[in-house]
Amino acid sequence: MRNTVTPDFIIIDDDRINNNICRKIIESVLPDADIQTFFDPNAGLVHIQSAYGTFDANNVILLLDINMPTLFGWDVIDEFKSFSEIVKQHFKIFMLSSSVNPKDKEIAASNSLVSGYIEKPLTVLKVKAILYQHNTIKLN
Repeated sequence: MRNTVTPDFIIIDDDRINNNICRKIIESVLPDADIQTFFDPNAGLVHIQSAYGTFDANNVILLLDINMPTLFGWDVIDEFKSFSEIVKQHFKIFMLSSSVNPKDKEIAASNSLVSGYIEKPLTVLKVKAILYQHNTIKLN
């Protein structure tokens, strides 16, 4: 892993087009960012647990869809709860969803593992807001 102030990004969403859009948007803000996309939430969870289990792993912004066919985003959060504190300390999790259900926003706001709720589509402004809000990186 790179040990820099630029966080890694992981996108877990069953929509490949959205994953590609997110990648392009993030790259436009942070051209050197390491961006991993996962169509299958289980593959994303395996990657997270194996790649971020050391103290020197890079920090990560996880963009997580809510409505997916194999696991809902909330199921992914439940699995994430069982990960070691070493893994958890590297992550800021944002629910990235087209859901307009107020209940989803309430659940996100009340979950200590979730740093925020972002409505699709991801935009340059939303990426900059995430980075600024969490003092992840200084932007010009």
